[in-house]
Amino acid sequence: MSHKVPALDPLFDPGSVAVVGASPDSFYAGNLIDNLLNYGFDGALYPVNPNRDEVWDRTCYDSIEDVPETVDLVVVSVPRDYVVDVVRSAGQRGVPAALVVTAGFSEADEHGAELETTLARTAEEVGIHVVGPNCIGLMAARGATLTATCSRKPNPGKIALVSQSGALAFTTFFERAADIDIDFSHIVSTGNEADLTTSDYITYLAAQETVDVICVYVEGLNDPERFMRVADEATRNGTPVLAVKIGQSDIAEEATLSHTGSLTGDDDGWQAAFRQTGVQRVPDIPDLLSRASAHANYDPPKGNNIAIASTSGGLASLLADLADERGLNLPDIDGETERTLLDMEELLTFGEFHNPADIRGYGAEVLPEIADALLADDAYDAYVFAIGLSGVDERAANVAADLEGIVERADDPVFVLWTGRKDPLTKRRYRRTPSFDKPSRYTRIPADAWTRLPR
Repeated sequence: MSHKVPALDPLFDPGSVAVVGASPDSFYAGNLIDNLLNYGFDGALYPVNPNRDEVWDRTCYDSIEDVPETVDLVVVSVPRDYVVDVVRSAGQRGVPAALVVTAGFSEADEHGAELETTLARTAEEVGIHVVGPNCIGLMAARGATLTATCSRKPNPGKIALVSQSGALAFTTFFERAADIDIDFSHIVSTGNEADLTTSDYITYLAAQETVDVICVYVEGLNDPERFMRVADEATRNGTPVLAVKIGQSDIAEEATLSHTGSLTGDDDGWQAAFRQTGVQRVPDIPDLLSRASAHANYDPPKGNNIAIASTSGGLASLLADLADERGLNLPDIDGETERTLLDMEELLTFGEFHNPADIRGYGAEVLPEIADALLADDAYDAYVFAIGLSGVDERAANVAADLEGIVERADDPVFVLWTGRKDPLTKRRYRRTPSFDKPSRYTRIPADAWTRLPR
């Protein structure tokens, strides 16, 4: 069954926006407007605030009814008791979408929960899509940036993020990713999901040509069965879904209830559901970013044969065990490939090569030559270069540059594991390379990719 794609273009790429509660003195509304204008929005912006005549060199209107056109999106940043009226007026005016950043609803108290119920009912009655309430905002790198907490202009990428935590979405996921040149196509903070849900966003994003992989930060869902159906449909159609799901402890569940007003649910049930639908559960944010980057950079491998070259024999043995645990094959290095490697004086190798290949520290000096030999061997579907060296000098910067070149010219997926210390110089030289700093992480990516081959 194919799910109907919700019409969310007015949210992510509006041609006109009205901000109700617009004020330079408001952290959320003020910074949101600053970011919207500073990060390239070239549509019409209408501030709405009955207490001001002009803001941002624009006429300030008393109400949404006074705005001279029916806008694509209304941003609502007013006290909670006024939110429903604003959304109703917008819907009656024909506005297709509303972004409600106001907090104080089901996550706050009984009165807030009642207001949220009324908001949901009103949205349905007047036919308007609502993000939130209690959300930080959203952005589309090729559309509009509508959040107060984005410190730099987004660059367009292929990774979409749906987060039930607004602060994590922008101040953590976005900022950490931007630091290492991982870019998002879309980010949405879902808030309390009075109307639009995580499942709606997944359905929409999976249908976008600019999205190669969807990341989800899940606290709790009111529609877990639908979530699994749409996530399964997305992965079957070629868009992997990666999820950080919190709430494994009672303390986490209690914190979530006070954060977004949702229950996390039984963790064992979630784990089973993820396995059944192909959602890839990841433990933390660095792992999520690494996996998402790999999925965005590579198509699924053709098979499950992997070649490993490591500057450390001990690290090579550890990686071999991890690969075996995850069902990855390590075909022998033989024939012309082995002869080419044995002829390299820098490797100081005697007798034969194994897989994983122990290239020793000297091998870091001839990584391009080693890579050329391995990449020319059609016995492998993916490659791992494991660097167990300190990365705090010019030599390390050269190694990083070599790795970047290897990844760029490879036809098959190449992953880098660098376990030694790194400084900003080294990180900058290979930060566009799908890379990991813990041995346990490197095998999850290819293993997950292979499990998503068409079933």
